[in-house]
Amino acid sequence: MKVEIANLQKHYKIKDSKIKHIVKEVLGTKSSSAKLSIAFVDNNEIKRLNKKYFNSNEVTDVIAFPLSNHNNSLNGEIVVSVETAVDTAVIENVDIEGEIILYIVHGLLHLLGYSDVNRDDAIIMHEKESNILKALGYNMPTVENGL
Repeated sequence: MKVEIANLQKHYKIKDSKIKHIVKEVLGTKSSSAKLSIAFVDNNEIKRLNKKYFNSNEVTDVIAFPLSNHNNSLNGEIVVSVETAVDTAVIENVDIEGEIILYIVHGLLHLLGYSDVNRDDAIIMHEKESNILKALGYNMPTVENGL
């Protein structure tokens, strides 16, 4: 498994070893051939990317770019807005690190083919997120009705 981490923000200290451990745990057997890039950015940068690639002029929490997923080889990029994670954690009175890990898990699930575009898929994806976070020791609130 190859995980490259780019920390391009100053809102929260990112622990590379913890991030790599989380990725390995989430991917399980798929981790051996995985090639991932994870960028931690601020709201301005994720808004710029959201506009460029999705024509949405909004701040979002995480964006996942699948680069390839063939022959059991996962290759992709995840961009996390740490600024959004910090703001959300403060507002919801939850752990900042847990919020960041939630975004990483969410991005990984997108790379693995999960979708949250419609309600039924969102319910499945958020339940999977919740189960993974609990298994990793993060007690994050669940999303009501998968939305």
